[in-house]
Amino acid sequence: MLKIDNLNISYDSVPIVRDVSLKINKGEILGIVGESGSGKSTILRAIMNILGNDGEIDSGNITFEGKDLSKKENQNIYGKDISMVFQQATLYLDPITIIEKQFLEIMKHNKKNKAQKHQEIITLLKNLHLEDAERILKNYPFELSGGINQRVSLGLAMINKPKLILADEPTSALDVTVQAQVVQTLKELRDNFDTSIIMVTHNMGVVANISDTIGVMYYGHLLEIGPKMEILKNPQHQYTKELLQSIPTLNGDKPKGIDGKIPEFGSVIEGCPFYDRCSICDAKCKTTKTKLTETSNGHFTSCLKYAYPENNTYLGEVLWY
Repeated sequence: MLKIDNLNISYDSVPIVRDVSLKINKGEILGIVGESGSGKSTILRAIMNILGNDGEIDSGNITFEGKDLSKKENQNIYGKDISMVFQQATLYLDPITIIEKQFLEIMKHNKKNKAQKHQEIITLLKNLHLEDAERILKNYPFELSGGINQRVSLGLAMINKPKLILADEPTSALDVTVQAQVVQTLKELRDNFDTSIIMVTHNMGVVANISDTIGVMYYGHLLEIGPKMEILKNPQHQYTKELLQSIPTLNGDKPKGIDGKIPEFGSVIEGCPFYDRCSICDAKCKTTKTKLTETSNGHFTSCLKYAYPENNTYLGEVLWY
């Protein structure tokens, strides 16, 4: 459905996303996880063509059902086939317009009459577990809780029945109970409408709950991607492994932090971007440029140690070019 090939993005000529390739199929939920500043939200903005004046796609392409999203003639896809749910939804809702009018504005090309549109909105909001839908439609965003506004935003994204939803940190700043409701709602959207979803977050627990496929980003690079249980049970990049070890568990194991910090944007990286923080790296990792390599069915990693662990032979130097 959506395919990204060798995507490179910069802001003010500073590289932010570097050589990222991925795809998502119909009805699939792809979770992209990574620390703040890893470039995951930038990818969603590139898909929506809203990088802003300072952002630029330097190379690569993004296609949706075979259509190049950079071409103006394909811009009518947005809002109809592709919608986005932004982080902190309250900030993206019009504060001086009641909720129903915001829905009707998005539905202005819908040929149904106003009464039919109203009923369609009510039905959708109830499917989003907002039982008091009639009252909510008469409210302004500031009169509603963060959790309700988040589900209203999901409704705004869904009302035109898009094929793909982009969700940018949709559970951030929400309490755990509301987080669970939002995640369940996204699952139901996929199950009921066969909608594809790309969710980006720093919360590995949310990704583990909702995703079919997980991608792990670091410093603008996609380091690993594969089926959810493969990533969680058998991580093939040291960053993924240490990221999972940093999460508290119920078995009493003490979480371990990751030493060091992400390189400053604009730093020249010859080899693995995680080299300076990695606990198992050696000199080759610093200088050998790597690309995603399949280690098992559908599981890809860019870590030399995991892709070719036998005696650290670094076969990738030969095979990846």
